[in-house]
Amino acid sequence: MPVWSERDEAGRELERRLGIRAERDASLAEHTTMRVGGPADLLATIRDRFTLRGAVRLAQSRGWPLTILGRGSNVVISDAGIRGLVILNRSAGATVDAATGVVSADSGLSMAKLSTIAAEAGLTGAEFTLAIPGNVGGAVWASAGAHGGEIAQIIQGATILHADGSEEELPREALELSYRSSRFKGEAGRGEVILGATFQLQRGDPELIRGQLEEIRRWRREHQPLGIPSAGSVFRNPPGDQSAGALIEAAGLKGRRIGGAEISTMHANWILNRGGATAAEIRELHELCVAEVQRTAGITLESEIVFLGEGAK
Repeated sequence: MPVWSERDEAGRELERRLGIRAERDASLAEHTTMRVGGPADLLATIRDRFTLRGAVRLAQSRGWPLTILGRGSNVVISDAGIRGLVILNRSAGATVDAATGVVSADSGLSMAKLSTIAAEAGLTGAEFTLAIPGNVGGAVWASAGAHGGEIAQIIQGATILHADGSEEELPREALELSYRSSRFKGEAGRGEVILGATFQLQRGDPELIRGQLEEIRRWRREHQPLGIPSAGSVFRNPPGDQSAGALIEAAGLKGRRIGGAEISTMHANWILNRGGATAAEIRELHELCVAEVQRTAGITLESEIVFLGEGAK
């Protein structure tokens, strides 16, 4: 697969202007929870908001193809990899105002860390974020939720970079959050990058908060195939009472394997990498679920995970 023609020039400019040393032909499999994916033409790891802002603005001004990855928990990267510049967002700063209950976090902070930061400050409302495997930016982008909690319930607003490089603070209502969707998935948010977000929490009993976190950990151990590479829940739950997992199981697909990819026997809405799986095999299982649920239940499943990279569309 031909690499991005501007790769070497872009790498030199990133180092000269921002002090970023980017890797060439870096494997992306190790940077996703599914553990599949080909190389990035150019891969840069960024650990603070200032550098993230600068790198995005530089890429936008030069017209470079740009992909930003957080924890890689909601994506399947194609076996051919991603052309252009890939940024691993590890900008993980956070501040807590215990008096007001406001937590401000960079977009690269993991959601699990957000839950523990809040708990340590005696703040409640973010316990559910322990079960969200991504980072703040990805959770806002996907309007993530778990264990009865939703990002929309606690977020105050987000700081974004527009495609023209300007920065803006957007209030919650401007984020257009709905079930697993936001402005960043639509035309309004095209080219926008989330730099950080603020969350409004409440004072709580530290002992009760710790108990809720432990209950979430226990539930996940008992009901989810943790410890095996996956991208988490594959499909959105359709409207109504039936879950995507129940529909896939009813279609007789629980445990179905293609190569190294398997529909989990514990939770049918998870596709697992049992060892040596390819993105193509995962995609084939994904499409099989869509086809069989449509055939058996007349319901079209909508994907929660995103397929990225060369040939993924």
